[in-house]
Amino acid sequence: MHKPLVIAHRGYSSRYPENTQSAYRGAVDIGADIVESDARLSKDGHVFACHDATLARIAGDARAVADMTADELLAVPLAGGERLSPLPRTLSDIAPLRPVLIDVKTQDLAIIEAIARDIRDRGAAARVWIGVRDAAQMALARRLLPEARMLAFLPDYARADEFERAGAHAYRVWEGQLDDPAAIDVLRHRPTWITLGGKNTPCAVGDTTPRRLARILALRPRGVLLNDPALMLGSAAAPNASETP
Repeated sequence: MHKPLVIAHRGYSSRYPENTQSAYRGAVDIGADIVESDARLSKDGHVFACHDATLARIAGDARAVADMTADELLAVPLAGGERLSPLPRTLSDIAPLRPVLIDVKTQDLAIIEAIARDIRDRGAAARVWIGVRDAAQMALARRLLPEARMLAFLPDYARADEFERAGAHAYRVWEGQLDDPAAIDVLRHRPTWITLGGKNTPCAVGDTTPRRLARILALRPRGVLLNDPALMLGSAAAPNASETP
């Protein structure tokens, strides 16, 4: 029976504040196969988990991550008493238990070098996926971390061949763009992960309904990114920490 990878989008973000250690640990506890963590660079070159360019949505703070030092970012309070998660901590705490998908939010090469540094320092290369939207970033990540696996967040589905040459192991398609012939071609011929909700759907990114999820699973993707892993796993799901995709 086909069973796609369950990828916890920003961790177990339907239950815990997104991109926090609570969200990551919750995803592990419920049995997600992979834990996704966003990545942005601080002013002084440290990698933090934050989806947006600024802290306005998650902390009511209009400052940009790129304009703040690591110490400043660590001091920002989030919901539930959480703090922003530095990548080294995520790699130390979560990667031994589940592979971590690092979603690179900017398209510069400096962030790839910083991510590679943290991964090498933690000896975690065999336990990470690196997701990028730029083929040059992917090529650099492959050179710096040959053991790591690469996800192409395709900016244009027609560019799948370009990302294949750069070293992609899997390709992301949006649920709401599955009427695009180029997206369907990716799904049919390449290992494809589908992000639920978002563009061209009535749901927020990562959200879904049981009926929408059933339609997606019928397409037999290799992986599904969603905010609530319980929709695919159930509360009694047993973790399989030894499996690396």
